[in-house]
Amino acid sequence: MSYNNNKELYFGISDNKIHICLFETGENEFKNSIDFEIPEKMNNNLNFKIILKSLKDNIRKLEKRLGFFLNEGNISIQSNTHQSILFSIKNIFDEKVLDEEVTANLVQSGLQYFNIHNKELSVIHIIVNKYIIDSKVYNFLPDNIKFQKIILEIELICLDKSLIKKIKNLFKECKIHINKIVSYEYAKKFLKNKTDTTMCLAAKRVVNGINKSEVKIKEVSQRKTSIFNRIFNIFD
Repeated sequence: MSYNNNKELYFGISDNKIHICLFETGENEFKNSIDFEIPEKMNNNLNFKIILKSLKDNIRKLEKRLGFFLNEGNISIQSNTHQSILFSIKNIFDEKVLDEEVTANLVQSGLQYFNIHNKELSVIHIIVNKYIIDSKVYNFLPDNIKFQKIILEIELICLDKSLIKKIKNLFKECKIHINKIVSYEYAKKFLKNKTDTTMCLAAKRVVNGINKSEVKIKEVSQRKTSIFNRIFNIFD
């Protein structure tokens, strides 16, 4: 079997079930899917081994059905550890032009501060809800205006760090590279009235950039630490 780069693989993980969905690139509905039940908790070695075996078996089952290997994907997680944390970042400069680099540096400094002072949560999404620039409020980053004072109102969507570590270890054992982790509690608000029992449809919308205020964080492989890849969707 070979690898197929024209498909997008999503995993939806809840407390008692895992869904695997395969989308054609550019399509919003999945063509193939499989789901299976898992023990309710990953917090002991026995459950982890049971979940790992089930995940490997079902990945192989889907690969045989499709005729090619699955080697990377995105993960949607439904968890009661979901938290939304609000805070502000403020800075004053000599007059300068506001651009993506200025904003990215401010957001990154805020994220670093959060990570230093919080050891139990992993930041999954970063949203800039407001830009207050020289006392004027903007919902999106304005283009190339000169300013001196800036305040960013930030929302961090977080999940339990130990849960994220266990899920990363699961997929590492399965030799599946994780491109993006999505919090389903955050993603589902973009479904409108659409049903999503797999948790994958909502995740795909988030990965495709439905929220223009979200900062993209890229989880880079073990060769590097986590960095900002493309800072804002509006600059793509």
